[in-house]
Formats: sequence, C-alpha cells, structure tokens
Amino acid sequence: MASKIITIEPSAVQKKIRVAAYCRVSSSSEDQLHSFAAQVQYYTKYISSNDKMELVDIYADEGLTGTKTEHRDEFNRMIADCRKGKIDRVLTKSLSRFARNTADALMYARLLRENGVSILFEKENIDTAYMSSELLLALSGAQAQEESISISKNMRWSIERRMKNGTFLAGSTPYGYKIENGEFVIVEEEAEIVRLIFKSYLSGIGKKEIVDMLCSQNAPKRFGNSEWNAGTITYILKNTRYMGDALFQKKYTTDTLPFQRKINYGEKPQYYVEEVNEAIISRADFYAVQERLKSERCEYHKVKNIHILHGKIVCSCGKMYKPVLIKGKYYWECRNKNNDIDKCQSRRIPQKDIYEAFITMINKLRSNCKSIITVAISQTERLNMRYGNTAGRIKEIDKNIAELSNKQLVLARLNSKGMFRAAEYSEKSGKLTAQINELRVQRKRLLQEQDENSILSGLNTLENVLVNFKEPLTEFDEETFKTVVQKITFPSDTEICFELAGSLKITEKIPEQARCRRT
Repeated sequence: MASKIITIEPSAVQKKIRVAAYCRVSSSSEDQLHSFAAQVQYYTKYISSNDKMELVDIYADEGLTGTKTEHRDEFNRMIADCRKGKIDRVLTKSLSRFARNTADALMYARLLRENGVSILFEKENIDTAYMSSELLLALSGAQAQEESISISKNMRWSIERRMKNGTFLAGSTPYGYKIENGEFVIVEEEAEIVRLIFKSYLSGIGKKEIVDMLCSQNAPKRFGNSEWNAGTITYILKNTRYMGDALFQKKYTTDTLPFQRKINYGEKPQYYVEEVNEAIISRADFYAVQERLKSERCEYHKVKNIHILHGKIVCSCGKMYKPVLIKGKYYWECRNKNNDIDKCQSRRIPQKDIYEAFITMINKLRSNCKSIITVAISQTERLNMRYGNTAGRIKEIDKNIAELSNKQLVLARLNSKGMFRAAEYSEKSGKLTAQINELRVQRKRLLQEQDENSILSGLNTLENVLVNFKEPLTEFDEETFKTVVQKITFPSDTEICFELAGSLKITEKIPEQARCRRT
C-alpha cells in the first residue's frame, strides 16, 4: 500500500522577531550625551515602527569605554537576557560602539549566535546571521581596535605634554583641596586635619595612634566618611601637594589592549613641578616627616629581611603578623589589627614570650623524643611499606581515567544520534561512571600516602635535631627554629601553637598577664 503524504503549509501567523538595541557614548561631554539620547530615540522609533519586530529593550551605557566589557552594566545585562532566550536580534550603530577589542567582539558575536541571537552592525553593514560575516567582523574589529589605540595614544600624548609644561590638572584632588576655576584651592576644614596629622607625627605619635585620635574626634574624610586607617595617613604624609609641589605620572596606562593602569616604577618618565598650588604644610615640616618615614622603613625592612619570625605567624583572621617596635621592644601584631583596630580582635604579642614558649616546647620534645617522635616515625613507616611507587601509580590512574572519560564522551555522541536504546545507554554509561569513580577513590588514597611520605621526612628531620641536644635549651636558637617550625598560630589568648616539621602540632601556654593588650 502506497504511503499517503500530506504537506502542512506554514502558518499564516508569523512570530515577531524580538529585537533589542545597544548604544553607547564614550564620554560625558554635552555633544556625546546628545548623541546618546538620539541613539535611544532612533532605535525606539525604528523597532516600534516595524511590524515584524517587537521591541524588547534599549540597552544603553553612558560615558564608559568600549575597550573592556566588564564595567558596562547595560551591555552585560543584554548578554544575560540573550542567554535567557529573551532576544532574537541585536541592533547597534557600529562595531566600535559594541566593542573596540577584536577578541571581545568575536567572542560575544559567537556566544550570541550559539544562543540563536544575531547582531546587525549598521555602519559596517555586517550581519552575524550570515556565516560569511565573521571575517568581516574580525577585520572591522581590528580596525576599531587600532582606532581605539590611536585615540588613547593621542590622549596620553596630550596629557604628557601638559605634565611637561606644568599645566596638567588632575581629575581628583587630595584631601584638603578642591578645584575652582582650574586651580587647587584649600578647603580649610580639611586642611586643619592635614596640619594636625603632620604635627602629631612629628611629635612622635604613631600612625595607628593618629588614626584612633581622628576617629575619636569624628574627623571627616571625603564624602562625609569618618573612617580612617594607617594607609590613608601614610598617603597624606608622603603627598608633595601639601608643600605645594606635584609629581606627575605616578601611574601610567599600558600602550596595548586591554588598557591597564600600573604603578610607574621607572617604565615612563615622571615630572616634578614645584609651587604648582598653595601649600598647607611648610617645606621644613614636610622634609622632616619624610626623614622619619625613611627611618621607620629602614628599621622595618631590617627586621623583615633578617628576623626569623617574619612570615611564620598567622592570625585567626588569615593575615600574617608584622613586627612593631614600641619603646625599644619588639611585639608582633596582626596586619589587619595594625591597619584597622576594628577588623581583628587579636592582641600584640611580646617577642620574648614567643621565644620562651619555643624553648619550653623544644625541651619537652627533647625529653620525650622516643615516646613521641620515634613512635610516630615507626607508625608512619609501617603505613608506607604497604604501598610502593606511589607517584607512578597515580600517573597510571590518571591515564586510565582519561581513557574512560573519552569512552564516555564517544558513548554520549553515539547516543545523541540514536544508536542505543535508553536502557542500553544507561547501562553502558553507568559502568563507565562506576569505573571512573573507583579510580578516583584509589587516586585519593595514593595522594594521602604521598602526604605520609612528606610527614615521615619531616619527622626524621625533627628527630635528628632533637637528638643533637645533649643539654636542655636555655636560649632561643634561630637555626633550630628555622629547621623545625613551619607555622605559628594562637588558638586562644593564653596559648601559642607551633606547627612543626612532620605536621606535628605542639601547644604551649602564655601567661595572660604577659600579653600586651591594645586599647
């Protein structure tokens, strides 16, 4: 019997294309803002007047660069809506409005096409609905990228020229100043606080104490904020603007995309201009402050570079401890606490307490070496004897997992083409998954064994150090500390924990009255 074929004609009702528009202006100048408004108005009218189109939204970024996409909120919202299936087509004025980075332009064009969304670039007459458009898109994107680089170079040249002749005016002003009629003008209320900071520092008050003083006085920062920190104080103390001078090009923008701002460590020329604005601080006071700052830096780096405790002490908040010199004595304090007293509740720890706790801990281990260290070594050795060539076995398991994963991928592709029944595919896929999971369990166990090998090595090192002590330790020994101590933590206000070679942890008491409280 011949089969009867019925042709189903297309429906007379065609679904409207859901269209969105993206527009952007690259600056906040009045002309550009008019252009911005005109683009929004144009696309709204154009899409609404077409019977085959349905307006989804107008996505418009104002005053943002096109060389990067991460800071364009509306652009990112449009991409998210495309992924959600809300949009069929995107209209934009030109490729340079969409992106000036060729890699980004191609990436997003492909991403949208994978989600069934086409883009029409009106100026270049490129439509990504057609496969042949990708080459044109790449060429036009490269041209737009070069245009962006050229514009950036011209702007940097203009800025550098103004730096050279001393007429450059920064977009932002330091605390204590504002810009009026193209000049720096002193804000007297803020200037008084700047003078207080310099005066206090010169009188011997530390930066942290200055922060506490300003906070207690509710001294205003910018935009009505009253929070101060040691970093802000350091920035003010080092800023040449306060004696009337300016150092230009402390930072610079890279020459290639993506443009990045970097600190100038000598890659670009800098320009120092004297008496460019009214001074708040006298030159004599400013230079005296720089001498004290230099002295503190030298003392700190001396401690940092040679001190055995540096980089060993970790706070419960996750930050490292740093040395603090107070009245000729060293204390160790969490960096968070040092910068902001409210960020961490830890206390300063006298260095001598750490030394004394270490001496006590070493002497205890020395007296009990056989019952603690030797026993631990024996137990770890017995565990390690059960297995051999751990690294080679891990490598072999990785190879087997990769092969099974490839088989699983081939199986999935064949299933997508209808080569298996559902039950058959489920059975085969399940077997492969079970084998992979079993290999992963074996791999995890072998990795633990590798850790045990490392532990054994550390315990042997610790035992060798302890047996060399014929007499109890009476003074802090730097070489012993460096060899056996990996990390120091403080579980409580009266405890110090030494993490030793071989992952051995020993906790010692610190008298509470010996700890230094912060007020």
